[in-house]
Amino acid sequence: MTRRPHHGLRVAIAVAVMAGLWLAGLHVGGLDTGLLCLAPAFVLLLPLLAGRYVGERVLAPLRAAVRRATARALRLPRRAARLVPRGGLLVGCSLAGRAPPAV
Repeated sequence: MTRRPHHGLRVAIAVAVMAGLWLAGLHVGGLDTGLLCLAPAFVLLLPLLAGRYVGERVLAPLRAAVRRATARALRLPRRAARLVPRGGLLVGCSLAGRAPPAV
C-alpha cells in the first residue's frame, strides 16, 4: 500500500484534535458519560484515520465464500432479456396506431 508523504502528520493532527475535543467534553457538565459511551467508536476510528482496515484480510475471502455459497444455494434463473424498441423503431412504434377498419 502506498502512502502519501504527509499521511502520518495528518493522522497525528487528527488524533491530537480528537484528544483535545475529548478533554474539552469531559469538562463540560453531563458530557462525560456520553463520551465514555462513544469511547469504543473513537478507538475503532483511529485505525480508519490511519488508512488501516481492521480484519480486512480475514473478511475479504469470507465475503467471497458467502457470495459463492449464496449463489449456489439460490440458483436464480437469469432475467429474460427485455426487448425495447430503440432509435427509429421507437419513433415508428409511438406513431403507429390501429389499422383502419376493413371496407
